[in-house]
Amino acid sequence: MKTDEREESISSLEMVRNASLKVSEDFFQWKWVIIALHNALQGFMVLSLRNGNNFRVMPDKLARKCYEAHRANKPWPKERLDSFLNLYKKIKNDEYMKPFIYSKSLPETENNDWCVNKLIELRNKFIHFVPQGWSLNVSGLPHICLTIIEIMKFLAWESGNIFWHNDRLKDKSRSILNECEDSFRRIKEAYESNS
Repeated sequence: MKTDEREESISSLEMVRNASLKVSEDFFQWKWVIIALHNALQGFMVLSLRNGNNFRVMPDKLARKCYEAHRANKPWPKERLDSFLNLYKKIKNDEYMKPFIYSKSLPETENNDWCVNKLIELRNKFIHFVPQGWSLNVSGLPHICLTIIEIMKFLAWESGNIFWHNDRLKDKSRSILNECEDSFRRIKEAYESNS
């Protein structure tokens, strides 16, 4: 298996799309939608922050240590990705998101923040599931998913920071994001008509 940050992001989007097409028959597919959507958003945040090196996707303290090691021609400390929430904060910050004159950071909105925090909460409940009885009202999930898709579309096409060196991946990404958006719109409409 060979992969990179673009392939990983698109692969997660494919999982989101595939699971979203099954949720009307199987509510348990929401688990996989949430987990894959979290992974896909993380991938798009990394793509938009990376800018040719990993400094902006690491915790700031580690990035400084790596930079100092690089300047001193010494071995780097072990690299690791910054937390999901810190990556999200960075994509809203001009200091991280404006390496080019045409670059844009994600506009700050209460809805985006609420949806991202809810995505993190739900993903963590699924990944670190503690034995219990748990009921999840799924009627609000399409809204969360649509908001996250909009954030990824912004990062992919409006931030000016993701360079698609491969037209196949660029087209595939655009197509799957649109398919996911269409799927979640249909689910939202179905849930609203049943309430």
